[in-house]
Amino acid sequence: MKYYFAALCLLLGSLLPIEAQTIRQIEVSFPILKGKMKLQGVVSQVAEAPQQSPILVLVTPPQASNRDYVGFFKALSDSLNRKGYTTFRYDNRSYSDTLQGNQLHEGRYTMHDAADDLHDALAFLKSDERFASHPVGVIGHSEGGSVAIIEASRNTEVKQLLLLATMGVKGEQVYYEQNMSRLTPFLKWHSYSEINLLRYSIYRKAHIIASEPRDKQAIKDLEKEIAEIYQRNPSFFNSSYRVQTQQEFVKSQTEPFKNDARLLAFIRYNPKKYLQSIRCPIFIAYAKNDNLISYLEHQKGIECALLENQHFNFFSIAIDDANHSFEDQEGYLPLYVSVHRKDSTLDLGQAFTTLLDNMTKWLQVSTK
Repeated sequence: MKYYFAALCLLLGSLLPIEAQTIRQIEVSFPILKGKMKLQGVVSQVAEAPQQSPILVLVTPPQASNRDYVGFFKALSDSLNRKGYTTFRYDNRSYSDTLQGNQLHEGRYTMHDAADDLHDALAFLKSDERFASHPVGVIGHSEGGSVAIIEASRNTEVKQLLLLATMGVKGEQVYYEQNMSRLTPFLKWHSYSEINLLRYSIYRKAHIIASEPRDKQAIKDLEKEIAEIYQRNPSFFNSSYRVQTQQEFVKSQTEPFKNDARLLAFIRYNPKKYLQSIRCPIFIAYAKNDNLISYLEHQKGIECALLENQHFNFFSIAIDDANHSFEDQEGYLPLYVSVHRKDSTLDLGQAFTTLLDNMTKWLQVSTK
């Protein structure tokens, strides 16, 4: 009699709506750096998830972030779980470094370091008998999308790639645009020639770093170039940057790059280089009120790179009234506008729901 009862329980469990089924939280760890360090994470899955259902790995940008990623990945994971999808999210290396007592240094780790860690995360899933039978998809947000692109370009185990508000143009272009956006409120105090000289200095910094792969040589080239630019209008740069000498100005413009490997890699990044090697299905989503990147420019960048290589298996969408984190935001706020929050939690509403609906519809089609 007990066997009939057990079978009945299993049958009833499989018929329950996914929301009513138990979500298992499986704490795991996996080695990186050839076993020198471990990252902690959690696999979240519906108890009755089919063996062949995908595991979706959520990837943060390289800056220090735990598995919840300011709540965005926690909300995304929970929502995907309720739709029947298993997720895997983990504390990234920069965050984990601080847990071991090391001083936080945001610029220490690059998108390439993060891609190596993602590679190890995928290898772990394939080596663990609990997860080995599941195909793997990767979801990356912002610079985490660049991390996902790098790994997908070299790892055929990535069966689905989901890119959320991800860079679609060269990093040097993004660096220029973001810096100019931050300076916008101050430009009204200067002449056109001064503004263009400022533009030129930012453009040259990005271009020199992007053109020279050797960090030390790039800094040397940059120091020489910045000194020459300073000589064009010393009084302007002295007043604008609150320096008194050429040496002080050169130091102010080059010092931030010396200990910021992440920024150097960001500026040198070219998504087209990696997208040409990816053949798996790709989901692309942008937010129309994104104040960090020009969504249309980046969306077209990824689409055109894929089409150029005759990769037609992708879906692309831009979501109305959404910011970079896919929170509801009706108006566009420039990058120089500071938004003060009462707390650090995200306000996820209709825009997030629209993202999730499109994502799950695409997953259903691309998984078949």
